[in-house]
Amino acid sequence: MKAKRDVNVKKYRLNWKENLLWLFVALGFTGMISWLFYRSMYGMVSVVPLLMITRKFFRSYLSRRQKREMLYQFGEILQITSSSLKAGYAIENAFVQAYDEYVKFYGSKSIMAQEFCRIIYRMELNEPLEKLVEDLAQRSQIEEIISFSQVLSFAKRGGGDMRKILQNTAEKIRQKADVEREIVTVVTAKKTEQRIMDIVPFAILIYVGASAPEFLAPLYGNILGVCVMTLCLLAYAGAFLLAEKILDIQV
Repeated sequence: MKAKRDVNVKKYRLNWKENLLWLFVALGFTGMISWLFYRSMYGMVSVVPLLMITRKFFRSYLSRRQKREMLYQFGEILQITSSSLKAGYAIENAFVQAYDEYVKFYGSKSIMAQEFCRIIYRMELNEPLEKLVEDLAQRSQIEEIISFSQVLSFAKRGGGDMRKILQNTAEKIRQKADVEREIVTVVTAKKTEQRIMDIVPFAILIYVGASAPEFLAPLYGNILGVCVMTLCLLAYAGAFLLAEKILDIQV
């Protein structure tokens, strides 16, 4: 058995469904901006760069989510592997047993199940486990997996208590996951408030444009109005990016 794809968090690849979702949202967003700020379909040409910017943000969001999922799943597999080592299995066989147990609970389509399927496949071709874990660490760029890979290499060369290493690593990952959950709980309300504030400028333009269009009329169809609306759009974009940066708390 072989994994369907290799993980590369550094350059996340959107699948066709994700590309379709991004295109649908991005076109709707740029169309709304071009109409509300410029009242012209020609304005969409000026906001075309937003398509690439939204793609970058979308890919970054999915990449961060993938890293969180991988870290949690990796900790679960290490915990199962530790139990297999306690039962007397060698480290390689313990990983095989851990994969089988993991798939029963989480399914074979999860990202870490795919990666461990790949590791087991290559172990059957006599590739050393520590090299395969190192390859996963380099492709995922997850600090905990990188640390575990280094410790595993030292332990394999010089001897070490594998079960204790796995337990310690799994415990650290669990603690990090708990801290992340607490942070998410704390900032969820603030993120909701921020999302509402993100919508307010568009809601104001829609309301004023519908109830008193004469107030906005001087801003459309002339160079000065285009410049003013462009400055407002840039100010909004700067405030949006600043808020996202503040709320993006890393553990």
